[in-house]
Amino acid sequence: MTDLNDINDMQEEEEQQPSSHISKKKIIIFLLPTLIAIGIVVGMHHTFDSSNKNINGQPYSILEQPNSENEKTIVFYDIPPVAVPVRNPDGTQDVINFKLSIELNNKNDIPNIEILLPRLYDVIIAHTRELTKEEVQGANGLYWLKEELLYRLNLAAAPIKISDIDFKSIDVSKK
Repeated sequence: MTDLNDINDMQEEEEQQPSSHISKKKIIIFLLPTLIAIGIVVGMHHTFDSSNKNINGQPYSILEQPNSENEKTIVFYDIPPVAVPVRNPDGTQDVINFKLSIELNNKNDIPNIEILLPRLYDVIIAHTRELTKEEVQGANGLYWLKEELLYRLNLAAAPIKISDIDFKSIDVSKK
């Protein structure tokens, strides 16, 4: 009988004490959706954040060499990512995805390039669309693509001189 009294006494003491113990199940029920929501928000931010911005938030980087005699300045202007479907001889389509930046020798040309950006983007897409997958693959294909785009971009941006094109990434994939 004393055992029953001890059990009853223990139950009464537990009921009288405030319940500061939260069950693990309640923690998981409230914490898990919160962590999932935070993960989704962070993922969406990184996915839809303007990916062509540099650390300073601008679509360009300026490299100045003040110690040289002629104070050479190089501007790397990032073109937005390009995805262009290309034709294949067998009738299927592949997609060329690439990111590139253009090199300018004068930082005063940046506002003009920003104005001409739709035209430059159109030149890139129009030229790349006429290529086949085989014409872009390999070192010779990339060299030819780079030289041809440089020529066409200089025609579209005249009188601004684009000194070079730098491919950041290039990928040919099935559509």
